[in-house]
Amino acid sequence: MSEDVKRRFSWSMEWENRDMKGTAGALLRRPLIIAFLTLSIGATSVTSAGASSVTTTTAASGQKVCGVVVTPSVHVVSKGSPCEISLRLGEHVRVKLRSGYRWGYPVSNSRAVVVTTISRNSIGVDAMTLHAATLGRATIRVTGTVYCKPGVACPELALLWNLKVIVTKTGAT
Repeated sequence: MSEDVKRRFSWSMEWENRDMKGTAGALLRRPLIIAFLTLSIGATSVTSAGASSVTTTTAASGQKVCGVVVTPSVHVVSKGSPCEISLRLGEHVRVKLRSGYRWGYPVSNSRAVVVTTISRNSIGVDAMTLHAATLGRATIRVTGTVYCKPGVACPELALLWNLKVIVTKTGAT
C-alpha cells in the first residue's frame, strides 16, 4: 500500500486495561451506545403502539392467557404488555409463571388484590394464587432471571413480569 493510503485508513486502535483507546474507539463507542439505546427504546414502544381500543375476551375455561388460568370469573381485557384481566370481587385466580426463569416473590401494589398462595419448585417461585379482596385496581409484579445449570455459560438476563388486575362486581369492565 502507498503511504497516502495507509495514512487515510489507519486508525490508531490500541487497547489499554480492556478499553479501546485512540480515534477508532472514540468514533465507535458513542454511535454504538446511541444505537443500542435507540433500539431498546424502540422495541419497548412498539409493543404498546396501536392499542387504542380495549376489548374483553373470554377464553375457554382452564386455558392459560398471560399465565392466568382463565375461569368464568376471569376476563382478559388486554393480552398486551402488561397483560390486563378483570376479576370478580371475592374470586381467586391461579397464575403460572413462565418456566426457565428463577422467579422472586410476587408483590401487589394495592389491597384490591392479595397474593394468597405461592407455589415453589426447585429453582424458585413457580405459580401464585391471587384473591380479589376489594373493588379497585392492582398491579402484580415479580422479577425473574434466566435459570442456568451450574457450570454452563449463559446470559445474565432479567425479566420483570407485570399483571394488571381490575376487581369488579360483575367480572367485566
